[in-house]
Amino acid sequence: MCKQSIYNCIFYRMCSAFRSYKRLGGQSKGTKLTWIPAQCAQQPGSLDCGYYVMRFMYDIIMNHANSQDLTKDFSRTLPYSAEEINEVKDFWADYFMNNVEFLA
Repeated sequence: MCKQSIYNCIFYRMCSAFRSYKRLGGQSKGTKLTWIPAQCAQQPGSLDCGYYVMRFMYDIIMNHANSQDLTKDFSRTLPYSAEEINEVKDFWADYFMNNVEFLA
């Protein structure tokens, strides 16, 4: 796990990915990309879709950045637990409260 704040950790990894992509010219010249369909946690209702997307993005960055087997790592189809969704809600609320200036 990243020793910095979650926000700095995500930012660093995204910037690194974009730099690598740009350095390769968008894709390598000799090899076509092989896309592997990923599985993700299936949302049981319709109210938490945004939180499911944010949780999936969080899992990719924090748990699978150095993945050696994408098929195995992205095979989850069970719903996220309430605790996993609440963790994302807490991250978002903390970020919002500390980084958004309120108009008063």
